[in-house]
Parts: sequence; C-alpha cells; structure tokens
Amino acid sequence: MIYSVHQPHYLPYPGYLAKVALSDSFVFLEGVQYVRREWQNRNRVKGPQGAQWLTVPVSGEYGAPIREIQIRADEEWPQKHAETLRRFYSQAPHAEEIDLFAEAIDKPYNNLAELTIATTSFFLDRFAIPTPRTSMSELEPLPEEPNERIIEIGRKSGGTIYLAGSGGRDYMDLEKFEKAGIEVRFLDVPSITYPQLHGDFIPHLGAIDLLLNCGPDGFDRHVRPQLTSIE
Repeated sequence: MIYSVHQPHYLPYPGYLAKVALSDSFVFLEGVQYVRREWQNRNRVKGPQGAQWLTVPVSGEYGAPIREIQIRADEEWPQKHAETLRRFYSQAPHAEEIDLFAEAIDKPYNNLAELTIATTSFFLDRFAIPTPRTSMSELEPLPEEPNERIIEIGRKSGGTIYLAGSGGRDYMDLEKFEKAGIEVRFLDVPSITYPQLHGDFIPHLGAIDLLLNCGPDGFDRHVRPQLTSIE
C-alpha cells in the first residue's frame, strides 16, 4: 500500500493534490513545525496584473507546531480573500465555486491546522480525490526524528511503499527505510498546465485557480494526464 504525508496547506497547489491522488492513504503532518513565509498559510492566485498572494494572518511562538499557530481574527481575512477571488475570477467558467470556498474558510477555526486541513480537504473533495486521509495526531505517539516518524506512520497505517516528493532525495535516510522494509518511491511533478485567465500561464498557483478555471473535473482532465511516472 502506498502512503504519503505532508503538512496541510491553506491553498495547496495541484502537485500536492497529485501526490495524494497517487497514494492509497495520506497523513496530514499538522504536528510539525510551522515555517514562516512558506506555503502552509498562503499561496498565490492570478489577477489581471499577474500573481498575487492570499495569506492567512497568523501568530504564535517561533518553532511552534502548526496546530499551535493561531489565526488572527482581527483582519476579516476570509471576507477579503473572497472579495479578491470574486474580483479576479468573476469571468472564470466556474466562478460559482468561490461561494463554496468562501463558506469553507469563514468558520471559527481554533488554529491554523484546523483551517488548513479543512481547506486541503475541500480541494480533495471538490476534485473527487477519494484517498483516505488522517492526521498525525491520530497516530501519536510518533518519533521526533523525521525519517523515523515517517517510517512509524507507515507501520501504523499499514503502508509498505512511501511516496516522497522529488526533493526527498536530498535529505532522506533511505537506509533506514530499507531496514524497516519500506520501499521509497519519488514523484517528480511537472509544471502542470491548464487553461487560465489573464494572459500567459503561471505555474504552481493555489488549486483554487484550477478549480475556478476548469471545474471539479479539472484535476482528472488536466492534472492526471500530465503526471510523470513514480520512480
């Protein structure tokens, strides 16, 4: 059984969803460290002037796990994000999806992990990606060391093949996986293209761009056919 893991993202890009789709089970790593200025609480969307960030305002101690990072409610960010999407994508073929996303984010989440698990799940559900998913908190206790943690997640979830991103070649201790009897395969995700508004194609935007431009079947029509083989 192929399994994969990843931190939950507010606006996962299509390659993230591809990794989940190619797995038999998926685990959200909401208990690992939050990293500023990366992808956990933000991604880009596309307007007439090009790419623009949508960022969830957060607060918390440096080095805290994602599930301990708080969402700042004082900036009315859900309304601002929805307004930006309506402004940028009013002419998109599937602009009606904005209302569903706006409803998903405008809820009283207790922390960033709750929000990002919900939004990542929103896109997986809208694109009909049926891979069973769980969170690492449901599998704890787990080792602190990253390689050992992933190996233990495999043991507890019944996984025998770990699907890693291509960057894992640079830092994973493959010998530990071999000793544990877990095969490691790497997924090289190409720069996936699909129809977009507003001029030349921009890759790696949040999956909301794919959804609004191509609809709920956009993943199957435009992403799956472009995926490279798993090595």
